[in-house]
Amino acid sequence: MTAEQEAAARQLLELYADILEHQHGPCLAGRAALMAWIDAQFLHLAQLDAPEHAASDMINHAYVLWQAEALGLDIND
Repeated sequence: MTAEQEAAARQLLELYADILEHQHGPCLAGRAALMAWIDAQFLHLAQLDAPEHAASDMINHAYVLWQAEALGLDIND
């Protein structure tokens, strides 16, 4: 990946982080952890070959679960 492509990918992740925090609240683990988490989510979904239209919903759902866990909430209760 070129430096230009890396910068563009980083901007995309930053934008996605902004959207998640705007929709669901600030990340309790901090921005650096959120960026690493989003990067891992995108890699995981790429490995699964998840359909593009489903990826956003999957990440939104996973983010809410991650934040609930950080608060010590069990959504299965």
